[in-house]
Amino acid sequence: MKDPGKLLRLFRTLNLLAGSRRGYTVDELAEKLGVSRRTVYRDLIIYGQCGFEVVTHPVTHRLRVGNPGETAEKIGFDAGEAHLLEEALLGLPEGPVRSDLLDKVRSFSGSSHALGHYLNQQAGLHYRALSQAIRERVQVVLVDYNAPSSHSISNRLVEPYGFSASLDTLYAFEPASRRNKNYKIVRIGQVRLERMPWQFSQLHEAPKTDAFGLPMGDTYREIQLHLGQLSSNLLREEHPAAALLLSPLPAPNPHGRIHELRLRVADYRGIGRFVLGLADDIDVVGPPDFMKYLRERAGSLI
Repeated sequence: MKDPGKLLRLFRTLNLLAGSRRGYTVDELAEKLGVSRRTVYRDLIIYGQCGFEVVTHPVTHRLRVGNPGETAEKIGFDAGEAHLLEEALLGLPEGPVRSDLLDKVRSFSGSSHALGHYLNQQAGLHYRALSQAIRERVQVVLVDYNAPSSHSISNRLVEPYGFSASLDTLYAFEPASRRNKNYKIVRIGQVRLERMPWQFSQLHEAPKTDAFGLPMGDTYREIQLHLGQLSSNLLREEHPAAALLLSPLPAPNPHGRIHELRLRVADYRGIGRFVLGLADDIDVVGPPDFMKYLRERAGSLI
């Protein structure tokens, strides 16, 4: 394929479809990618020719990948492949095409770009090792784990079984204490696979979290927002669980808001970061104490 822009678009579209449970309509993909419906249909034909299964819901006509796990393996690179590709790309003249391709290779190889803003490159390696342990259902040792609560560094034998929505926290069962615990991935020194199968899978219990990955207890806060096109699109990309709660407004308001979002959150941190980053495209309807929280956070940033 001679057009790097087209290649990047194909990767991005496939990544969107593979990462969405709800899927996208052709119109939504066209708008998100800035292309025509005809271009989207042509890209879908290319996916089929390349062996990727894209299915259409018979009622909603939303598109999604038929086998997300298999697709993720096809479009991903292991560390060796990514290293060779990076070396080849670094030989190209500097420019936006080279920069975009490097970012794409790093994203699809499980580096920090793919793991979100909270993870560095070393944490990306931990994430890959922990993902393997979860797939194989084996125990691991978190070597030199730095626990802030006890101000100690120690090795922890655990049975890992999941990650938080932001991918910065590991959910695991610790046999020594017989408790389910959360471990910050950036606080792990090394991950050592033990090859010992899980012994306590019946006790694994992931914590309940809100749509932004924060632990949800018995108390919660209800948020009501009106979102414009930009914030609606970013919510779908970055927080798909929250995006399921979007509902169209009867008519766009004078500020161009098109969706209403009503949801329950554990606290204001996650939703607050999202709103402050898109303040020009979001109207806060309530509650009043959330508005107060935003004013205080905005004031502390100035």
